[in-house]
Amino acid sequence: MTSDKDHSSNELHLVYEDPQFSARSQTAAALRRLGNAFVRHRLSEEALSALQEWAQSSAEALELSEPTARPSDYFERRYTDPRPPDGSEVIAFSDRTFSGPANPMGVEVELRRNGDGVLSKVIFGAAFESAPGRVHGGAVSALVDDTMGYLMIVLGEAAYTARLEVDYRGGVPIDTPVWFQAQESHREGRKLTVTLTVSPDRDGVPDVTADPLITAEGLFIIPNRG
Repeated sequence: MTSDKDHSSNELHLVYEDPQFSARSQTAAALRRLGNAFVRHRLSEEALSALQEWAQSSAEALELSEPTARPSDYFERRYTDPRPPDGSEVIAFSDRTFSGPANPMGVEVELRRNGDGVLSKVIFGAAFESAPGRVHGGAVSALVDDTMGYLMIVLGEAAYTARLEVDYRGGVPIDTPVWFQAQESHREGRKLTVTLTVSPDRDGVPDVTADPLITAEGLFIIPNRG
């Protein structure tokens, strides 16, 4: 595992090591590109049949291998693992739902520790489009919850989402970077409140002069230990 003092701000902080991280992430990126392209484009019947046959045979080959399971010590490690170094990119599971780089059904996400908060650059592909040019609101909410969950890793807390309130102020564009920023607002006993904003991009950084596209608040409950 990494430690606060041993690593630079550009280091990747993997909570769970993946010996095939690079290869699986690159393959998943190619599959995500395929999925987004499939949604946006049309193929001939012959090409569709060939693609279907390839996908079916590839899935059947994968399903012959032994499936992996999520480690059972995920929450316990919030209290034993060192916090990610400030500025480092943070990944829990390489194939984490929605944001894992090795998850072909996810979103392009680069999330970093930002002080005691998290800052995440997100690009939604065509597979997540709802109204023309806009990301489906449910997909946005999923990334809101996921980003808040990553804040727990930065804070060194194990907590479950109890309530999530999302205020859609503007449409989130597809194929365009947006920035998710989350931080702890306050806590009372085992109740931890998190706030989050989604901002448009301006020259590779959050546009702090623009109105936020999304504001959100989440209530997280820290389980009793012991």
